[in-house]
Amino acid sequence: MLDNALENRRHEGIARSALKLARKLAPLRLKIALWQVIRSAKRQGGSLIGRYQCPVCGLRVIRFKQLPPDAITYGFKYSSNEAETCNAEHYSCPGCGASDRERLYVLYLRDYLRTIPPNNPASLPIKLIDFGPTPTLSGFIRKLIAESPLTFCYRTADLFDQADDRVDIMEMPIYEDDSVDFFVCSHVLEHVVDDQKAMRELYRILKPGRQGILVVPIVLTLKEIDEDPSVTDPAERWRRFGQDDHVRLYSKDGFLQRVSQAGFSVDELGLEYFGREAFRRYGIRERSILYIVKKDD
Repeated sequence: MLDNALENRRHEGIARSALKLARKLAPLRLKIALWQVIRSAKRQGGSLIGRYQCPVCGLRVIRFKQLPPDAITYGFKYSSNEAETCNAEHYSCPGCGASDRERLYVLYLRDYLRTIPPNNPASLPIKLIDFGPTPTLSGFIRKLIAESPLTFCYRTADLFDQADDRVDIMEMPIYEDDSVDFFVCSHVLEHVVDDQKAMRELYRILKPGRQGILVVPIVLTLKEIDEDPSVTDPAERWRRFGQDDHVRLYSKDGFLQRVSQAGFSVDELGLEYFGREAFRRYGIRERSILYIVKKDD
């Protein structure tokens, strides 16, 4: 019995010593872990609250998520460094999923949509069409127009995916001439057989004096547009166009020429318009350009 009591007291003593040691070490371990987090953040030029911020959801992050290397895996001929508006290192928001180009659109939309002046009360509601909508950007637009004192008619449009209007962008009789105040057409034209016909349709439906966002994937090292709608092999489409449902890859000059031929005037909004600090904060590459196309009065 005495031996058992002594053994129990010995175990209790070991347990108490272990507990004291744990109390001493726990704060140290926490300090080490915190120091490691701070050091990692500083290496990326950030802080614990995040060096970057998503303008769509407001989340502050140490870094955005990288672009998945699918195109590289399939043998795409060009690197992300050759793309005009693509930040492969800080591509998508880990919170809402907004891509860098969508973050760029939001910088423009949050100011412009709040200040669209109706010509007169008869011009209301303000009609906005979002072609090939994404849930992230569409949700942001809906929030903006809900906060606006003006009345909007916001419609999403797509040929295949679920949308308010099922339309083929190359032929849209559902929309009358000169009936749309603003449109968003982002990374849609590289999917269609005849992009020039689609651009003419966008021009037809836009009201004189109004504008839209028109953006396509552009590779700055391309001298001319590479296109071939007859190519159907997924691997070849990946190799030439960077995605298995693309039928062309745009050069900058080729894109601007086709936009002009459709009748639009174009504003190229980049670093000078938005500011270097905005591009840094929102994870947008300095060479990125937002194309605003306009139908002159």
